[in-house]
Amino acid sequence: MLDGGELVGMTWHGKEHRGVRSLQLLTPPVKKAAPRGLQTQNWDVTQRNFTVPDNMDTLYWCKIFKVPSLQRKHHIIGYEPVLQPGNERYIHHMLLYECVAPHHFASLDSMFQKYVEHPGESCYSSAMPTEWDQCMTAIVAWAIGSQGEFLPDHIGLPLADGDRAKYFMLEIHYDNPGFRKVKDNSGIRIHYTEDLRQYDGGILVNGITITPLHIVPPYQREYRTAGYCSSHCTHRMFPQTGIKLVSVVLHSHLAGKKLRLRHIREGRELPRIAEDDNYDFNYQQARVLPEEVAVFPGDELVTECVYQTPNRTEPTFGGYSTKEEMCLAFVLYYPRTQLAACYSMTPVKYFFETFGVREFYDMDMDTVEKMFLDVIRPDNKQSSNRVSGSTAATTTSTAPTFPTGPTDALDDEANKQAISMLKQMKEFVVKDEDGSQGSSGGLFGELVISKPDEFRNRSFTSHLVELPWTERLLTQRVEESLYAGKHMVFCRKHDDQLAIPLTITSFPNFTELPDETKNKTKCEGKIRNFLGSGNTAVSSINGINNIILLQFTIQIVVFITRF
Repeated sequence: MLDGGELVGMTWHGKEHRGVRSLQLLTPPVKKAAPRGLQTQNWDVTQRNFTVPDNMDTLYWCKIFKVPSLQRKHHIIGYEPVLQPGNERYIHHMLLYECVAPHHFASLDSMFQKYVEHPGESCYSSAMPTEWDQCMTAIVAWAIGSQGEFLPDHIGLPLADGDRAKYFMLEIHYDNPGFRKVKDNSGIRIHYTEDLRQYDGGILVNGITITPLHIVPPYQREYRTAGYCSSHCTHRMFPQTGIKLVSVVLHSHLAGKKLRLRHIREGRELPRIAEDDNYDFNYQQARVLPEEVAVFPGDELVTECVYQTPNRTEPTFGGYSTKEEMCLAFVLYYPRTQLAACYSMTPVKYFFETFGVREFYDMDMDTVEKMFLDVIRPDNKQSSNRVSGSTAATTTSTAPTFPTGPTDALDDEANKQAISMLKQMKEFVVKDEDGSQGSSGGLFGELVISKPDEFRNRSFTSHLVELPWTERLLTQRVEESLYAGKHMVFCRKHDDQLAIPLTITSFPNFTELPDETKNKTKCEGKIRNFLGSGNTAVSSINGINNIILLQFTIQIVVFITRF
């Protein structure tokens, strides 16, 4: 306060107490406590003196937990992180998955009880028990910078509901760029009550399948990708009265700068569900929606991410490392349905066609497509791509000889052997400081081009690296084709079954939200949904091929001139 013109009663904070923190100023605050008078209990789902190894920069660690002994159904009403002091920097995100039992198992107990005292395993590795693949429905999604969330008074997440919601798998992503050995007891504190609320809530995951087919070029000031949930999925899975969205966690990695969840109905875009024009990797707090958003059968959802890679010299691929990329939205909604996730990826053949590649040595495109779909599970986890204990990717640029069955057809057993040979896209990959993936490129490094002649004997990784990414016309064409071209949509239920068959569909051709109704913090973009028809998409691909071939011709001319 002022006393005679002098400031008194306040001391300078000092240089050592300066700092910055991201905040959400234009969204309602997240509830940070349970309602007064409500009888609640806590359940800490945490590691037990786990040692973060010092020989990898990225580690996903999974462990099985069983709920406390409860005699009847309860509701989870909130969660918060339990971060061991001093270890905050190493915990990138945590997910808590509900485990389910396939029909041929008698009960959850017979499947998971034996793993409750198990110390855990590296997620989706060869050491992880196969039963853990049945833990796939996210009920809690926490990411760096978040303080947790308490649900609205009318929503609860089921806990100990008969033979459901009894076993859970905690997945912690440790980000350890300094390669330090750390002891950790972090995890999630679950708040629950026996006073059941009006609605069972659920978490719906939307976005892009975690796959190397999700690619972000280098040298880009802005580059956009999108994951798509089709009208066929929502029409099949949502009740006629629809569902209501409550909050959203938008998630990408280091290159992500602008994220939003878009809502389309009958060919017209509705107001953005969630939008962040200044995404902060270190602040991924759930965004409470100002008003609950109704989504009806037939509506479409698009999770869109804009990346910046001006200082990266090689393409960035989709993957689990923080220096690889993701584009996901975790949506809290009610009433709970059987839909756990709805996301998409670029169809395999369409992806390679986009980059002008028609054929690889030793296998046709049908074989390549089958391999990618086998190593990328429909639940967005790469558990089929189980890796060895190695902590770094070791690939070569020489195409292997793939085993075949009778008449040179790739039968199931031969396909498994081929996949085993291609287990190079490891989640434990030591990256360069600039985030590039190196020249090996994992799985892509094993695919050697045979057609067209202009690219013959290049690995697909080297082909991507050598493209003239600074040519804006090329990157715009790639962006248009992969964003607004064809999508393979996965519509997955809690029991790991697909609600509808895998479908390849064109990105919707819709009327964008008029400028005057957009949020002030809108994402500035250049995609205008002009690839609604297959002919336009083919035209765009042909245009990309022409640019690539022109660049190749220029390189030959320059070489001859210099020679």
